[in-house]
Amino acid sequence: MFDSIEIALEILMLRKNTVYGLDHFKKCLEDMGNPQNKLKCIHIAGTNGKGSTTNYIRAVLQKAGNKVGSFTSPHLMVHNDRIRINDKMISDQVFLKYINDTHDLWEKYELSMFEIDMLISILYFIDEDVDYVVYEVGLGGTLDATNVIDPLVCGITNVDFDHMNILGNTLEAIASQKGGIIKEGKPLFTSETKQEVLDVFKEICHKKSASFNQVLLPEVVVNDGSYHFNVSGVDLVLTHQGRYQVSNASLATGILKSLNINDEDIKVGIENASWAGRFEEIEEHVFLDGAHNILGIKQLIASTQILKRPLVGVFTALGDKSYQEMIDLLEAHFDELIITQFDFYRAAKATDLAKNHKVIIEEDFRKAIDLGRTMKKEGSLVITGSLYFISEARAYLQE
Repeated sequence: MFDSIEIALEILMLRKNTVYGLDHFKKCLEDMGNPQNKLKCIHIAGTNGKGSTTNYIRAVLQKAGNKVGSFTSPHLMVHNDRIRINDKMISDQVFLKYINDTHDLWEKYELSMFEIDMLISILYFIDEDVDYVVYEVGLGGTLDATNVIDPLVCGITNVDFDHMNILGNTLEAIASQKGGIIKEGKPLFTSETKQEVLDVFKEICHKKSASFNQVLLPEVVVNDGSYHFNVSGVDLVLTHQGRYQVSNASLATGILKSLNINDEDIKVGIENASWAGRFEEIEEHVFLDGAHNILGIKQLIASTQILKRPLVGVFTALGDKSYQEMIDLLEAHFDELIITQFDFYRAAKATDLAKNHKVIIEEDFRKAIDLGRTMKKEGSLVITGSLYFISEARAYLQE
């Protein structure tokens, strides 16, 4: 039994995957009577945008009068914010109770941190009698701990090259892993456009008698920094959000329409939704964006077209990412680029990141942010890279 949430989380976060696959976690849930089947779920996967899509769906369902659970990762500020009801994270006291209640199961079923979080979320959402839960996939789909649910509908934002050491080296292989969340007879919605990926999804849907629904990117009108577009008859305006959110909002709309949510709730919920660390204007003309792979960086660059110049960037990344290509893209678009680092076991060193690039190196990320604020003058500062870094940067800016 743990006496404090600090000690409990310290131990919890040391729990690594020791068993490859989902059989042990499914066995745990089966021995508990499969409690996850009591929940009405929506399941969201994809290389980029799944967190934002999850948040849009949560916001709309909440606007429609529902009590809505959400499960996302990684956490932005504290571990608790992975598990939320109506966008309010689980409290330390309640989290500690569930940690102690489930602790005996950790060793018995060799559960990892993510599986424990998932288990606690299921029990918490049942006890709190939520109307819906929106689950964001952690990694991939087929073998992800969230893939124990039987959702009403699932959504896949897109497929691109990321986590290739785990998911595969081709788009088709990665699509197959992400398509593993598609369930028998349950509809799939996707905003993916690449034909080789769509073919994989269609084949899986055919085998599982699941309807395939592609949500096409709508025509967008940009007016005073806002994006105006229409999806399935719903007129939407996104203000102070990245252009890439048009695709995520469109996918969320398609999924919500399938759940018979009315147009007004969709419009108000999506337009008023905010998601920390995703093109978030943390202070005037200073933006945080967790673009952590090549596709994310491309989407971020498209969003910066509406920002004031000079455009200054602060960037760092994890060592297992394709950071050279990401820096190439940023260097070509930003007026000044500052490379930094942060204290995390997977983080790359600033000197390694900056190799062969004409950039400014400032190893202390706090000094890098302060330098960026000075250099932007009347323009804009964009702080981007790993979501783990964005968490640190956000905490510093809010001090």
